[in-house]
This record gives sequence, C-alpha cells and structure tokens, in this order.
Amino acid sequence: MITAADLEYHTPPNANYKWAETYIFPIAIPEEHLLVMVYVAARPVLGVMLNEIYFFGSLTDNRAELLYVDSQVHLPAPERFSNIDSPSGLKIRSVKPPREFRIDYVGYDNTEIHVDWIGIMDPFDVHDPAHTPHAVGTEEEKIAKSGLSKAWKGHFDMTGRVTGVVKVRGKEYKVNSLERMDHSWGERGELELPPMDSISAQFDENLAFHLITHVDLDAPNGQDQKLAHGYVLENGLQYGVMELDITSTRLGSTITSMQLKVTDVRGKIYKLSAMADVGAPWNIYATTCYTALMRWLLGDRVGYGVVMEVLPITATTQRRGRRWNDWPASITTG
Repeated sequence: MITAADLEYHTPPNANYKWAETYIFPIAIPEEHLLVMVYVAARPVLGVMLNEIYFFGSLTDNRAELLYVDSQVHLPAPERFSNIDSPSGLKIRSVKPPREFRIDYVGYDNTEIHVDWIGIMDPFDVHDPAHTPHAVGTEEEKIAKSGLSKAWKGHFDMTGRVTGVVKVRGKEYKVNSLERMDHSWGERGELELPPMDSISAQFDENLAFHLITHVDLDAPNGQDQKLAHGYVLENGLQYGVMELDITSTRLGSTITSMQLKVTDVRGKIYKLSAMADVGAPWNIYATTCYTALMRWLLGDRVGYGVVMEVLPITATTQRRGRRWNDWPASITTG
C-alpha cells in the first residue's frame, strides 16, 4: 500500500551510489497533438539529480525534431523528494500526498509548465497482491518480475487529471486531460536496466488502462512482450490485469501501432487498438526510450495515452551495432 510517506526518499542505510528515486509526469494535450514529459531522477547518496523536460509535437525518429528539450544532469538533489525546487527551473510539490501535485517549470526560449496533477485513483502498487495478481513470491522474485527489476524495489502508477497551461517558445496551450504518472525507487544502474514497455490508455474518468510489459528483443512480433503488471480503472474502481495479448507494429524501433487484448481479474475482456500520433526517441541514461502519444480505439470509443518502450543501449548495440562496411545496414535511429 502506498502512503504519503512514499513521496519521500526510501534510501536504505546500505544504499550505494546507484540508488535512485524517480518521478515521471506525462502531460497530454491530444487535441493539439502535443505531449510534454516531465522526468526527475535523484541519486540521494550522491546528492545529485537529473531533470528532463521534453515537448513532442510530431511523429519522428530523430530527437532533433522535438519541439523542445531541457536535459540537465548533476543538479543538487532536493532535501525532500516531496518538494523539489531545482535550479533547472522545475518545481514539483506534493500538495496532498500521495495523490495531488503541483508542477511549475520556467525554462529557456519562453517555455513554461504550470499544471495541477490530481490522482483519480489510489496509487497502484506493483508489489501489492491486493492490486495485482502477479505480486507473488519472495521480495526478490517480486522485484525481478516488476518490470524494471532492481530499479523498482518500489513503484507505483496512478492515473490522474491534469489541468493548467503549458507554453512552448511563447505559444500557450491549455491543459485538461487524463494521464498516468509514476514514482519509483531502487538500485538503478545505467547498464542494468532490462527492456520494458509502459502503456497507458485513457477514454474518460470512468475507463482507463495502464500496462507494464517485459520485452524480449529476440522474440518474434506477437511473442516479444509479456505482462508484468497492469490495471483497469473502471467507474472509480481498479482491477488488476490477469492476462495480456499484445502485438506491436514498429518503424525501425519506434512503435507506430498496437493491438491489445486485456483480461482483468474479473474475467472481463477488452480489445484495444492504437496508432501513434506524436512521438520521438527520448534518450535517457544508457537507454533509448521510444515515446509516443497514441490514439486509442475501443469499439466506437476514442481515447489517448502514452506508450514508452525502454530499450537499453547495451542490448540494442549488441544486436544492431555495425562497422561502416557491414551490410545490410540496420536502422539505428535515436
């Protein structure tokens, strides 16, 4: 169970320099084909922090075509993780933990973020068997199955309502949408992260989905993703996902469309499909995280949601790295 205390540091006495605490807050403006990503990773043992602000405005395989990027490392870590005031211009304050946040950012080129993030559900704890049927076994087994291994000694996801304004290079956009945030803590070595997917789909406040999958880079399409955890949020109640069938279509490494069959703990089945609207590679640590705001369909219902596929650079270069005279050339975008 996630409580207000889980918005503070969880640093154990024997933690090494790899220990990290993270936030991710996607801010979607689907009617404007715009996605903003706010990311924080603090390493309290070292006293440093990474801040990332990304604005996605097109579908591209090249981050040079992103609308805006502010990526700053080795910033001083905040004294409290529930109250971040960074020299990058980013402020994240827990207003009513663990469900309500205020995010403000003033960057370069007349670019700003001012939004309130209010959870419409209790945080979904990937290690709580009351939330997910897959949280079984020893603590080590739960962590190994979590999605991002040791980096997720603790992890929660939460769908919420985001309201406010963002501005990119002087042009202002109103925000009033649903998305899914998360908070993680654990040992996050840059070369130790496994491939995984984070998938969200929101139709309205009465129906939303979030899924975490393991990715096998050597398996054929349709067999390359296996369910780690997930929930269906329906009419204010959350139900753990029991089974998932998933097929993704990619251009190079970038997911452009998806087909999902989701079965929750009630035995209720949902068939969803999605097509990428805007997205680009997000290069973080030693990974490329292919990120897209997808347009989702469920019968005659239309929704939207962010898909993030984390591909460790160690794994991709093992399979796709080449010399100048190797043929055929692999697509190596990002």
